[in-house]
Amino acid sequence: MTHRLLLLLLLTLGSTCVTTRAQTTPAAPPAPDDSVQAGQLLSRIGGLFGVDLPELNVPGTVKLVLRPHFGDFVRRDYARIDTGLRWALNDHFELSSEASVFFTHGFGDSAGYGIGKLSFGSKYIFEVWPHLDYETTIGLNAVVPTGRPPIDMTDGHYHFSPDVVVQHQLDRMPRLTAFAGVGLDIVGASSVPGRWSTNEPHDHSMSVTGGGVYDLGQIKWTFSGTYATTALITREAHHFLYVQPGILWYVPSRFTFHSKTQWIVGLGARTTWGPDGFDFGISSRVRAEITFRQVLDKFRRTPKSTP
Repeated sequence: MTHRLLLLLLLTLGSTCVTTRAQTTPAAPPAPDDSVQAGQLLSRIGGLFGVDLPELNVPGTVKLVLRPHFGDFVRRDYARIDTGLRWALNDHFELSSEASVFFTHGFGDSAGYGIGKLSFGSKYIFEVWPHLDYETTIGLNAVVPTGRPPIDMTDGHYHFSPDVVVQHQLDRMPRLTAFAGVGLDIVGASSVPGRWSTNEPHDHSMSVTGGGVYDLGQIKWTFSGTYATTALITREAHHFLYVQPGILWYVPSRFTFHSKTQWIVGLGARTTWGPDGFDFGISSRVRAEITFRQVLDKFRRTPKSTP
């Protein structure tokens, strides 16, 4: 029941934002064909960059995202593939969804196959707030464990996470974009068994995040630091600190046979302090983004049949 209420709230807010902006936001011109390969947009990448910055694709763009976990073939009895969609409905609003699929890869014990986790998100952008050279996004994200995944695939809890993120591109260093945000993580137990990760809050928590992105075009350096605590909204006080630098390489099209798929290769380090002690780890990610531009605009321009 809890997860149904969270998803209903998420979809209700999304419908309200779309209705509000549909009458006032003109359709943007189509992006040039090479923009898929340019890699100018930076969105949340699980395990490397956990912040949704106030940036969107061209209105009407639908993006298919695939993220295989190649390390699972060595570290787990199963492999995961995260498959998702991101839809920029207009200049200010985006919807996203993702399914984490798992299957036995044959190099270990049998773990079955299926969908272990569903994620839903939305974000709304204010382009000139709180000042003319700032952008702010309000985001809502929900995570729902489902099916019968391996016990170490999820934490077995629902997550509902609203947040606010502000970014500012520095005048003296135009390649550097600084950002800061605050968010909540409201959790609830599900019927799916799971296991908490190291230094992960086991209850409702509040977090403050800050960092920056240094944009070199195809290469982006990222850094984020997050302080999270359960002290303000629960009876028990637990504190967590996360520091995460990383690098992302948007692979040029000449290395992918000039395909329309944008490949992103990332490497990052994650240091955490919390009730479980000190922990340090290195993570790598490979992600493919297939963009279908101007989908919404095409539907709007389709002539309606007359009786």
